[in-house]
Amino acid sequence: MYAARSKITDLEAEITTLKGKVEEAQADKERVEVELNARVVKKDKDLAAKDVEIAELKRRLYEAHEKNESLEIDLEAERVNLETAEEAKKAAVEARDVSISALNVAQNNYAEAQTIVDTHVSESEWMRNKGVAAIAHSILNATELDEAFAALTDAARAVGHRGGYLECAQHVEEALGQQFDTRHCLVSDDSR
Repeated sequence: MYAARSKITDLEAEITTLKGKVEEAQADKERVEVELNARVVKKDKDLAAKDVEIAELKRRLYEAHEKNESLEIDLEAERVNLETAEEAKKAAVEARDVSISALNVAQNNYAEAQTIVDTHVSESEWMRNKGVAAIAHSILNATELDEAFAALTDAARAVGHRGGYLECAQHVEEALGQQFDTRHCLVSDDSR
């Protein structure tokens, strides 16, 4: 009994879903019919306008047949228009060819520029990864730098010892009231 009740409930739900789909399909059908009717009305209007245009063209044609001289003048004017159009077409073809040529030159220039940029990128990458370290290594391991640093270290050490001796001598002089010979503590090449 429960299975039958469940089946009935499922079928009722399915019926409700199908009714909804039918209603949606009906609404879509009505919308499409409205759209098609609108298109048909528009096409009818377009056809009526074309019929008026055709009638006007027929009237003009009849008048043109009656006036043969007018037709010859119109024909000559059309020939001139045709020649002008052909000249414009030739000019457009020439302009297109020039544009294509310019585009090819621009593409070649871009390819060359891209090659240069790629070269610079790879060189800067090498410089970043290996070059700076190699330059720093050669600078830091230069014998000239070692000699200058050693001389600077010796001079700083000498100045430090002399400065300490002078400070000590000053304290002793103040305490004892006696003056010491500090000429050997002067920082110059003669005092070494």
